[in-house]
Amino acid sequence: MNVGIHLMSMLGCLSRLCIIAANCTTVAFAADLKITSLTRDGELTWSNAFQAGVCTIETRPAVTGAWSVGKNFFTSNSVATVSLPINSSNQIVRVAAVDISTNSPRHYTNLLESYGILETVAGRGTNNGDVSLWQPSFEGNWATNVQLSRPHVAFGDPFGNVLIVDQRSSSILKVTPEGRLFTYAGTHTNGDNGDGPAIATTLQLNNPNGGWMRSDGTLYILDTGNNKVRRVTTNQMMSTLFPTPSLGDGRAFWISSDEKLAYFGSGDPVATNLNRWTQTGGVSVVRSDFGNLGNILGDETTGVLYISDRDLNRVFRMETNGVLTIIAGNGLTANSPGGGEGGPALLTRLILPRSVWFIPNGGYFIGEHDPGNRIWYVDPAGNIHRWLNGDGANNRRVGDGQWFYSNSNTAKVSRVRAVNTDPFGNIIITESNYGYVRRIRFYRMNP
Repeated sequence: MNVGIHLMSMLGCLSRLCIIAANCTTVAFAADLKITSLTRDGELTWSNAFQAGVCTIETRPAVTGAWSVGKNFFTSNSVATVSLPINSSNQIVRVAAVDISTNSPRHYTNLLESYGILETVAGRGTNNGDVSLWQPSFEGNWATNVQLSRPHVAFGDPFGNVLIVDQRSSSILKVTPEGRLFTYAGTHTNGDNGDGPAIATTLQLNNPNGGWMRSDGTLYILDTGNNKVRRVTTNQMMSTLFPTPSLGDGRAFWISSDEKLAYFGSGDPVATNLNRWTQTGGVSVVRSDFGNLGNILGDETTGVLYISDRDLNRVFRMETNGVLTIIAGNGLTANSPGGGEGGPALLTRLILPRSVWFIPNGGYFIGEHDPGNRIWYVDPAGNIHRWLNGDGANNRRVGDGQWFYSNSNTAKVSRVRAVNTDPFGNIIITESNYGYVRRIRFYRMNP
């Protein structure tokens, strides 16, 4: 990252912070990145950032010496305001920016280098049982010492916790920033003892198989065994938002932030139906011709829905009128020419794609279940890149503690069930029948 650094401006000391702005790229510079203000409570504002980029805060204690990497921020506008912790000692701070739009030939490398360590957040990963593996001794234990029970999706909340939809233990588990695990919702006993509102750990769930997190940390649960959608507020109160028809193997789930619209999958033995729920119209079937729905993602601005279909081996965009457009995957089940690393996503053979998740530059991640076992990144131009390699083995903690992309051919993931990002940009990965949750930190390794 120190290649091509161009110092743009410098402000005087404010709250014992000296501020330098820098632009970093191996191609042409954008308009001069400029720090425009810093308040005494640590609000930093800059202008002229890349429209689709990453800005990194870097610090050092004196004018000379090594830079230390700080927080990363996605940029989708040229102007942004972020919050910085105010250090009690003197610090020199700079802001560096890289372009992750396809305007830069280095866009993919810039994105790769914006991410750092791969780590296991939760899960011992030593038991493949398709049953509840919960034990009372897990409560409050280190999350990496706890055996999970077929987790299907996990989300990072605005407070630094990771919430895990742990299907077979019929519960939602919380991993604190310190790494301890606690029950967040459910009783670890399958059942239905009421709709609440009540403290979330007093109400039973029954094999929850999907979830969604609102930006404020409110969690919504697709409670498949009880045929309900549940809401858990940030003060840990749970209630039933609405009942559903029989969900069967319902998995796909997304709900708008105003709680007026939701989509979810259903079907037996696999989820072939996509359902829509509205406050005024209730539940209706939108389409019933999917192979086996994976995860879905809605766009509240346009109303468009993005859908992964593991058995059709494709990712779709669905318009508000229900029309589907293929955006990734050639749908073939045998090896085929075309696509692959750096090639068009539409020509690439995907193998059981189970998740889709967009990042602010318009690119998106695809996670494959077994036998695909990879995570792909599709850039805004529609070309695909292998983000993480994997295989069908139990790749428990493989690559932990290292830059996630080091030894890129090494299989580091398996049976990927969900990929998403938390409010801080970290990538949360739910994987394996053995049950673990991984994280790639949105934290550059070197300045």
